[in-house]
Amino acid sequence: MLTVEPDSLESFARATIEASGATPEIAETVARSLVSSDLVGHSSHGVVRLPYYADQIAAGTVDPTAMPSIEQTGLFHQIDGSGAFGQVTGRRAVELLLETTNEHGVGVVGIRNSGHLGRIGEWADRIADEGLLFSSWVNLQGGAQRIAPPGTADRRLGTNPITFAVPTFDALDFNLLYDGATSQVAHGKIIERDGSGETLPPAWTITESGEPVEYAADFEDQVGALLPLGGTESGHKGFGLAIMAELFASLVGDGPVSTKESQDWAGNGAAFLAIDPSVFTTREAISIRVEALIEYLRSAEPIADDGEVILPGEPEHRTARERRDQGIPIEDAVADNLETVATNRDVEDALPPAFR
Repeated sequence: MLTVEPDSLESFARATIEASGATPEIAETVARSLVSSDLVGHSSHGVVRLPYYADQIAAGTVDPTAMPSIEQTGLFHQIDGSGAFGQVTGRRAVELLLETTNEHGVGVVGIRNSGHLGRIGEWADRIADEGLLFSSWVNLQGGAQRIAPPGTADRRLGTNPITFAVPTFDALDFNLLYDGATSQVAHGKIIERDGSGETLPPAWTITESGEPVEYAADFEDQVGALLPLGGTESGHKGFGLAIMAELFASLVGDGPVSTKESQDWAGNGAAFLAIDPSVFTTREAISIRVEALIEYLRSAEPIADDGEVILPGEPEHRTARERRDQGIPIEDAVADNLETVATNRDVEDALPPAFR
């Protein structure tokens, strides 16, 4: 395990992406987004994705020079990602949401043909930082199927995350943020373990025999499927949420849905929604309500002596504070893959000192 200083990791990611053909501005946007995920503890959406992006560029799925195109109708926008990096599309979606919601009290952006949008919580946090409510539904446009319907082991849906964010103003020093896949875990959690030899937790996956997939490499070779959120006991709930995310993203973004086992993948589709809560109440009232709710929730007596009530968004806030001071941990298998990408892109000199 390596520990890497955040700025040096971002510099390396930026150099790698720029060496793939991206402009300096695009490379900076993508690198900053990836490292922000590592910083808050969601390494499944961090620099572990660099080899994955390199493969997409080589395959022509992602155009490192592309910029999204925008269609506007009143309060609503649709973005065609045009094969651009998803982080570029996500940033543009946030800009449009802020512009429209600040003027009209509500904004909706539909997205199609985006590259991997990354950690949706990043976009949710940016909206909530401006005092706005946020919600989103994301699909994988029929490709990259990994979730099995309950009672089966056949891959039929993407991991289709659903995200919500609420600004807390003076009640807390972080936004309340829920950002979760509708599968037991995000696919990136498996990518992190690929090549490490570490076995997968049995609650994550299922095979035709009813047994879990043991190793990440087997899952990546199309063995088994991810269970929907809730697993074998209550996976119908996660499966239902995955279907809703699939359709919300498709209908608002005007993109495809999952219809067959072998389906061309054009990245993410999404529906982003922002609401100005001050249209309905005051910021002071919001702060009072949030504070009262949190005080009540935290008054629950922990079962364990060292237990505590952790709020959505709080682990990320704590982790970011710690990693800014102590650095970002990088698994050995991930470090090996990053070194390979650096060699392939001829940017070995940009590797952080901890790699040398």
